[in-house]
Amino acid sequence: MFNGKDDSYQDTVITNDGFWPDVNAGDFERLRGTPAAQDDDRIAFAVVNAIASVNKQLTKLKSGYQTQGIAKAEDIEALPKIGGKNHIVIQYQSAVFARAKADLLPDFATVHQKKEGDHLAERSLETKNELLAESERIVRNMLGKGRATVELI
Repeated sequence: MFNGKDDSYQDTVITNDGFWPDVNAGDFERLRGTPAAQDDDRIAFAVVNAIASVNKQLTKLKSGYQTQGIAKAEDIEALPKIGGKNHIVIQYQSAVFARAKADLLPDFATVHQKKEGDHLAERSLETKNELLAESERIVRNMLGKGRATVELI
């Protein structure tokens, strides 16, 4: 579909808090397959909101690492690594990207042709819940928790 926008990814770097890595919205577009017609600012805003949410959930984890003298997540001795990123950074990015895509799903259904858009709209809530659950599983793993926990009230 011609939409006046090329298929290249944006290069918007979102500055993070100094401990967690900065995030490039173009990496999100590439790794999570956003539609070419999606607005760059809307994508970047969704990633910002996801970063804020994940950062809030990981406040105690971050504090624990900083207490150990670790200034940045990339400095954590954690294997495996890929492309210079340790698995903590990769998990962080994955949790953020899953949450951002969940936020953008309603928009995706509106940029497709009628038939595909109707199908996306039908599955949108289910897929959004799956993406939010994915993000939550990753965050729980980072916190050292299993998939589910039970607490005595």
